Amino acid sequence: MRRPGTDLAVTIAITVLVLGPLLVGGGYWLVGDMVFVPHQPWKSAWLGLDGSLPRAVPMDALVSLATEVVPGGVVQRLLLVGGFLAGGLGIGRVVGDQRWYARAAAITLFCWNPWVYERLLIGQWAILLGYLLLPWVARAALRLRADPRDWGPAAVVLVLSAVCSPSSGLMAIGVLAVLSLGRDRRTWWRAAVLAVGANLTWALPALTATTARVTTEGVFEGFAARAESAAGTAASVLSLGGIWKTSILPAERASAAVVLLSCVLSLVALSGIARSGPDRRRWALLAAAALVLALLPAVPGGSTLLERLADPLPGLALLRDSHRYLAPLGLVLAVGSAHAVGALRERIRPDTPALWSAVVLAVVAPLLLLPSLAWGALGELQRSSYPSAWGEVAGLVGPDDTTVVLPWVGSYRGYAWNHRRAVLDPAPRLLPGEVLIDDRVLLGGDRVVPAEDPRVVAVTGALAAADPAAALRAIGVRWVLVERGMGDPEVPGGRVAYDAGGLRLVDLAADDDVTDVTKRSARSRQIVLSIGHACAFLLLLAGAAWILTSRK
Repeated sequence: MRRPGTDLAVTIAITVLVLGPLLVGGGYWLVGDMVFVPHQPWKSAWLGLDGSLPRAVPMDALVSLATEVVPGGVVQRLLLVGGFLAGGLGIGRVVGDQRWYARAAAITLFCWNPWVYERLLIGQWAILLGYLLLPWVARAALRLRADPRDWGPAAVVLVLSAVCSPSSGLMAIGVLAVLSLGRDRRTWWRAAVLAVGANLTWALPALTATTARVTTEGVFEGFAARAESAAGTAASVLSLGGIWKTSILPAERASAAVVLLSCVLSLVALSGIARSGPDRRRWALLAAAALVLALLPAVPGGSTLLERLADPLPGLALLRDSHRYLAPLGLVLAVGSAHAVGALRERIRPDTPALWSAVVLAVVAPLLLLPSLAWGALGELQRSSYPSAWGEVAGLVGPDDTTVVLPWVGSYRGYAWNHRRAVLDPAPRLLPGEVLIDDRVLLGGDRVVPAEDPRVVAVTGALAAADPAAALRAIGVRWVLVERGMGDPEVPGGRVAYDAGGLRLVDLAADDDVTDVTKRSARSRQIVLSIGHACAFLLLLAGAAWILTSRK
């Protein structure tokens, strides 16, 4: 009989081991794409209503609303802790027919693996949340296949996954399709309606974006999976590692022996899938699909093929960091791990007590093979607090103003107050109005992913003009924010409105002659997008109501 208390205890232990330093003090974890601010002002961009390419739609809208009630640091903690709790308890439900130690093995492997480490250290917290929701997607899919009328859980988890990120929404659709679709046509059309309705919240803004161009040249190769050790790329990926950003890899993954031992753990878990009952072929298909997607850009000719396909289908740029789609493999390995441990327990007889040590090893193996994930990635994630200057500057900028941030060299910064950790510039989330940063992605060496926003290209040209201040005013820019300590950029002339705490704010307005080029998205487009967001929200409410009123 399943005891939820055991699952909760194991999940809480892992959550504390991973997030402990963040939970025992103030400040923020600011690293990579993980940017939280004390108060995130509301902007139309958070729902994609400004015509820009949606990056965190509608997650930024929800975070903005949340910071109206509680500080951003609390929001960050609630999201991360809630995600880990959802992941651990969810995988425990998926393998709920197994004994407690088998479920513990599944929870440990699912929440503690290289994929989780790499996404946490690169700051992709929303994608990590989408991964931690996958067990609930799997459970909803199995229920939908058993009874096509039981659509409520699938509706809820699909919407929540789509809220996390576009890639999370797509992964959830994939898991739902593989595990739920069968010969019953009612399941097919219900799954299709749920998948489309849940993802309208980001798909419509992406399809109707008017101020963006998607770049595909060279991106698949630049973001392809990498070998972490002499064991090779395939071994890294099979063991849930191999992210493209090699600078954030844990030290132990540089050892071929550790990677190969992790592969052994993966193979043992995959062997357990053979004992997972009538769904074993579906689990195996899900694992194979995740491996193929993650490895495709890394195999010879793979990135070239994707580039050719992306010319007429720019939407394939969603696969540029295809390693993130390895996430369903973590789900499959966790399920297989529980069944493998269960099979091992069946072999234990009174004369073979030593096999219990193998059961214990299966439970703790993920921790032993990746100790770096403990306690804030063993010091890599240090708490930081924003200097008061950031709040003071935000108070000077109006909600209708446009601000350009210098230095104009990529969108990631290494502030002294943030321990020089590279982090996405927080200015767009902290300052009111439209904030433009150089959105080129610098991959190292000579590899640069060009800017995707035409407004960024216009600012680049204005900064290179003979009179940068006049050129910026002509395209609607009033403020220039200079972040000191990262180069010595040429600053356009203007009135210095603020200069302290490592920030200088320059007012370019001269007798209010800043050209009004406020983006006004077509009303018809805003109506369409509002309908899309409303459909997803109503689907979430309808699914929740179904769950509450259903007798199942």
